[in-house]
Amino acid sequence: MGELSGYHSTTVIGMLPVRQPHYPIPVPLTPVPEGLTVWRASTPWQTVRSMLGLVIVCFFVSQIAVLIGAGFIDGDMNGSLGPFDPFATFLGGICLSPMLMLFFFLRRPNLTHTVHAYPSHEGKNVHALAGGTVVNSPQATVVQHHIFRSTAPLEMPRPMHLWMLFAFGVGLSTICLLPLTIFGANLATVLLAVLVVLPAWLIGFATPVFAWWSITSRHMGINISRRDAEWILAAGMLSTIPAIIINSVITPVMIHPFGLNAAASGTLGEGIVLFLSAPIGEELSKGLAVLFLSHLIISPKHGFYVGSTVGLGFALLENAQYISMALASDYSSITYFFTATLRGLSSIPGHAMWTGLTGYAMGCWLARGHRLPNFSKTAYLSEDAEANWVLYDKNGLPVTTSGWTTMPSDRMMRLLVKHQRHAWAMPTTVQGGLFLAMLGHGLWNGSSWGVGMLLKDGDPVLSVLLQLAWLVVMVAALWFCILRWLPTIVFSTENMA
Repeated sequence: MGELSGYHSTTVIGMLPVRQPHYPIPVPLTPVPEGLTVWRASTPWQTVRSMLGLVIVCFFVSQIAVLIGAGFIDGDMNGSLGPFDPFATFLGGICLSPMLMLFFFLRRPNLTHTVHAYPSHEGKNVHALAGGTVVNSPQATVVQHHIFRSTAPLEMPRPMHLWMLFAFGVGLSTICLLPLTIFGANLATVLLAVLVVLPAWLIGFATPVFAWWSITSRHMGINISRRDAEWILAAGMLSTIPAIIINSVITPVMIHPFGLNAAASGTLGEGIVLFLSAPIGEELSKGLAVLFLSHLIISPKHGFYVGSTVGLGFALLENAQYISMALASDYSSITYFFTATLRGLSSIPGHAMWTGLTGYAMGCWLARGHRLPNFSKTAYLSEDAEANWVLYDKNGLPVTTSGWTTMPSDRMMRLLVKHQRHAWAMPTTVQGGLFLAMLGHGLWNGSSWGVGMLLKDGDPVLSVLLQLAWLVVMVAALWFCILRWLPTIVFSTENMA
């Protein structure tokens, strides 16, 4: 036709439309559904590692806070009131600021992001999530994802593993420090001591605290999230700040007008700090921490757990200071061995038991219908997700935890049944709990100081042996009381309130 009509022939080429890149619409976050199940790898040592970092920060926070308090009350630290030292308070504030920021950074909320894909004919094979994540599925699916604060259950290593680490670590550290004590300072002994001092310090002050915490967490039948349990321990560490200020600054100023010097060893001033100021100030400080955590107390047994964990947190920081002084002493190997061993078996469970009395009494008070305002607003910015957590081991098999997180363990039950007939009643009023805590703490400190004063002029070897014998008597008395009170704590009908 082109030729007959006079038109030149042309070739028409069809052009494909230019395809624009396809961006899938991001899947929005949705509220957490009821009955959500979250699988997570079991990491029992993670709690130990995270709290070790926190205790070092709290150690510096407490020491700097005392410097600031002393600058306001007793600037020259001579035991008398005044003068005000603005330089100490200003310098302390500057040093305290980064430590507080580091503390809150370490305690920031842990968020959990879960993604769920459900088969659906109306779904898609590719789903875009926030942050650049893309979910590909072989069949059409509908994807939902949620972000919520982690409520994973508290996991702790087995107590036996922690006690083995404590025994091996303290024993090996003592052996490595022994050449410095025997042969004196030379290149080899000093180098060996420098290499072992940090592990010796960490194992000596922290391992027994975590071992006792593992025992109460595993065997008492307390179901608590790791986040809440770590906050309880952290509150105990922070309670050392007012306690140290009371013992080191306020009490020396109060007794100075009477001619007493709290810093003089072997004097009545030192004794007043040990058997009067320390029990009152420390138990009030720990009791205040329990009060701020009252929203976690749902029964007297939970109150005891909160109180005992606060006591363990207090002992953790206090123990760090005592172990530091032992390692810095002249006979570091011997002093370190006895300090770590004796405090691990006596003072640490003592702190837990004394503050546990206060916590149990507060639990009884709350069980009778009393309520306190929620002091911890940061814990409840929004409603936490009620998720069911399934922990799995390195082989992908679920870890059985329900047996010891909802009721006392079989080992605990067998122990308590033996002592149930001789159980003692626990204090049910806050005043009674605080009084018993102060009384037990005061008898512990006061009797130790009194025995030392009676034996100070005697034979040194005999004096040390008699003081160790008295310590054994006190430890036996402490455990006698614990075994009498423990059945009431675990089996009390008020626990069902």
